[in-house]
Amino acid sequence: MNKTILTEKFQLGVSYEDFVASGAPEGHDGKWHQRYEQLELEPEQKEMIESWVREMNVLCLTGTWCGDCSLQGAAMARIAEANDRINLRFIPRSEEHGDLITQSTINAGYRVPVSWFMAEDFEIVSWFGDRTLSRYRSMAEKQLGPGKKGCNSPKPGDPVREVLREVLEEFERVQLLLRLSARFREKYND
Repeated sequence: MNKTILTEKFQLGVSYEDFVASGAPEGHDGKWHQRYEQLELEPEQKEMIESWVREMNVLCLTGTWCGDCSLQGAAMARIAEANDRINLRFIPRSEEHGDLITQSTINAGYRVPVSWFMAEDFEIVSWFGDRTLSRYRSMAEKQLGPGKKGCNSPKPGDPVREVLREVLEEFERVQLLLRLSARFREKYND
């Protein structure tokens, strides 16, 4: 993956609202709306996000039909709404974007969602994809059974809010990386 492709795809990306609206009526667009309503930020979360000073561009390759995508996508939308320095765009997993899809495999598969975090100049800072840790823990317990090796992790009280927490941690990690970056500290003299 490189800066040129991500910059081009970011320019083709759409807002959360436009992306959700692009879904087929019989698809999961209702789930996206439901998740969005469930993921209102807590005051402390919002205060932290509002304090961020570095611009970041985030591109999420996803599908309106994807249930796990609706959860991560809605979490990202809530986070981005809290600070105008976060530029969030969504792009559909479609043939039109095959060049992006084929360069972003995870475990030799074409997964969604896949999200790239970039600096203000579109230099790649981080990327992650597929499900969050809490979702994998839940799936492992369901598929392998409780108490099996790899399934002894604590269960969150609210799995939906736990995904918000996990996504927020990734945004915070990127923001701190950018905030402490020598090139940006020099650029902004801070």
